[in-house]
Amino acid sequence: MPHSLPTGLESWRTELGKAFAIAEASLPDGENTPDDQVWHHLEDQAVSMARVARGLPTLGGDSDTIDRTIDAITDLTERLRRHGGGDPEDHHISAEQFFLLYYLGAQVHAAVLDEAVAGEIIRGCWADAREEDEDDEVDEPWPITRPPPKDSATWLDEVLEAWRGARRPPPLRTAEGRPVLASGDDLRESGVILALHRRGCNPPAESVYGLIGVITEMEGDIEGLGPELTQLKKTPPMAFVLYYVWTHILIGHADEAAAMAVVQEASSHIDRFAPSQQSQAGSSRFKRRN
Repeated sequence: MPHSLPTGLESWRTELGKAFAIAEASLPDGENTPDDQVWHHLEDQAVSMARVARGLPTLGGDSDTIDRTIDAITDLTERLRRHGGGDPEDHHISAEQFFLLYYLGAQVHAAVLDEAVAGEIIRGCWADAREEDEDDEVDEPWPITRPPPKDSATWLDEVLEAWRGARRPPPLRTAEGRPVLASGDDLRESGVILALHRRGCNPPAESVYGLIGVITEMEGDIEGLGPELTQLKKTPPMAFVLYYVWTHILIGHADEAAAMAVVQEASSHIDRFAPSQQSQAGSSRFKRRN
C-alpha cells in the first residue's frame, strides 16, 4: 500500500526541501557538475525519491520501458508547469523548480497524487523554489563611471556621435585588461561597444560577448514587438540606435520607456544621421548580420 501523502502545504514544502537537498548534495562532481548532467541527475533523483516517499517500487523493465515512463512523466511536468508563476512557455526555471515538477509529476503518473492537487502544491511552492539570488542578479546595474543622458535631446546627440564612429569603434578595455574589439561591419557589436565605452564601463570580456548574444536573441524576437519597430530596424542608423539603447536597458541604466523615447526622437530626426548613412552605404564592409 502506498505511503500516505503529506497533509497541508507546509508538510509538502518540508518533504520537497529535504528531497531536493539530498538530490543536490549527491551531484557526481558537486558544484562542478556540467549543466546537462545536473538536469539528468535531478530528473532521475526526483522520480526515484518520489516513488520511495510514497512506498512505490523502483522503476522496472528494460531501458525502453523506463524511457517511455520518463517521457510520460515529462509530458506531465509540461502540464504542471502551467500552475507555476510567469509565462508557462518560459522554460528558464531554477534547478529546484525543475526538481519540484518531476517529483510531483512522478507521483501523478503513479496515480498516488491527483493532478489538480499537484497544481495547488506547485502554485504554493513555485516562488520559494526560484534561485535565491535570481532577482538581485537581474536588477543589479553594471558599474559605470559616466551616467546616461537625462533627456531625449541629449540622448539624440549622444547616439548621433556614436553612429559617426560605428565603423571604427575604439577598443573597449575590460576587467581583465584585454580589449574587446568590434569588427566594424556588425552594428550589434558597434552598438554594444560604443554604449559601454560611453558609460565608462569595463566589464569582464565574457560579459560583453554575452551581452552581444542577448541582443542578437532580442533582435530575433523583434517581429513580435510590432510592425513599426520592425520597419525602423530596416534602416541601418535606427538599427544601431536600437542596439545602443538595448545595451543600456540590459546593463540596468535605462528603462524601456526611456529607450523608446530615444528611438522616437532619433526616428523624428533621421535626416541628421544621413551624412554618415550615405558614407556607409558605399562600403562593402558595412553590413548587418541577419
